[in-house]
Amino acid sequence: MLSRRISSVRGSATISLSNRASLMERQGKRVLNFGVGEPDFTTPEGIIEGAFQWARKGKTHYTPSAGIFELREAIAQDYVERGFDVKPENILVTPTKFAINLAVFSTMDPGDEILIPEPYYLSYYDIAAINGIKPVPVRTGEDFSFDFDLMQEYVGPRTRGVIISNPSNPTGRVYGRDEIKGLVDFCEDNGMLLLSDEIYRSLVYEGQPASPLSFTGLDRAIVMDGFSKSYAMTGWRIGYLVADRQVIEGANRLQQQTITCAPSVAQYAALEALKDKQSPVEMRERFRKRRDLVLRELGKSSRLKIVKPQGAFYVFPEFSDARSSEKFCEDLLEEKGVIVTPGSAFGEQGEKHFRLSFATSESVIEEGCRMIVDFLEGS
Repeated sequence: MLSRRISSVRGSATISLSNRASLMERQGKRVLNFGVGEPDFTTPEGIIEGAFQWARKGKTHYTPSAGIFELREAIAQDYVERGFDVKPENILVTPTKFAINLAVFSTMDPGDEILIPEPYYLSYYDIAAINGIKPVPVRTGEDFSFDFDLMQEYVGPRTRGVIISNPSNPTGRVYGRDEIKGLVDFCEDNGMLLLSDEIYRSLVYEGQPASPLSFTGLDRAIVMDGFSKSYAMTGWRIGYLVADRQVIEGANRLQQQTITCAPSVAQYAALEALKDKQSPVEMRERFRKRRDLVLRELGKSSRLKIVKPQGAFYVFPEFSDARSSEKFCEDLLEEKGVIVTPGSAFGEQGEKHFRLSFATSESVIEEGCRMIVDFLEGS
């Protein structure tokens, strides 16, 4: 009954783990969940109250398919203040991850290829495949830096682009000006687009993530961003696409024929969020403390090698053990009740790693990391 296309789509490893955690908790088992990629904070009260007031004013109907103009204008102004030439017509408001679908679908044809540096956000691979695009993973260096010579070996006549996250999910790597300029030059030399997922750009502890918009125009770069991570608004499902006007018009047509528009109340909540400059700073500093706590606790094991994350809210340790990453994580869950995500979900380079999200309380971090160390040292 199922189509061949849907039969080939893998489930999300992180969502599957969260579902499993919920089931175990319903069965009365205690689970420490480090698999979920969302802040544990509640959306700031001012945003909630503002959205409530907009709803009370009747803003509960369809909006223009590309998003309410006030929000598109506010997002564009935020980019202008950061030094980028972005106008409201370069913005399409859409539910977070759907921006990736829109970017790929609107710029590439079935049979085209897209390069995905490893380890990668796990949805990139399947989103490309769903749209008939061949995902081509490419290894990065030990510190997860781009290897342009290796990338060049994977460029073929139908390679149309490169997709990255910056800061990186799952590694927390922050790519600065030199690296992004190198990637922009690589894409321009090969006539390719650069798709830049910047959803974690407000959560940076060291360094400064660069956007390709610093080096090239929207005819060569597409940016995907949103409010989920910086404002703890994952459940509102609100993000946006920044692209050339032609791409936005094409993506808007697809949006019209699929979801019609992003949720109205969530759009007004995002409008309120852009007025709040303090909450992202406060959240970032709390995440910084949690990161340092994770590094301190996991550093007690001689069987873990960790590249210090500079941004986002993940660590991506390499473990010394005979088990595969999937088996390692299954045994950790069964023996200790601790959920982390197998590194293999993020590409072959992620094998022998696991991703731990520190978007949870300090007490849970301390207890969970202690259990992971005990599990490793006792195996």
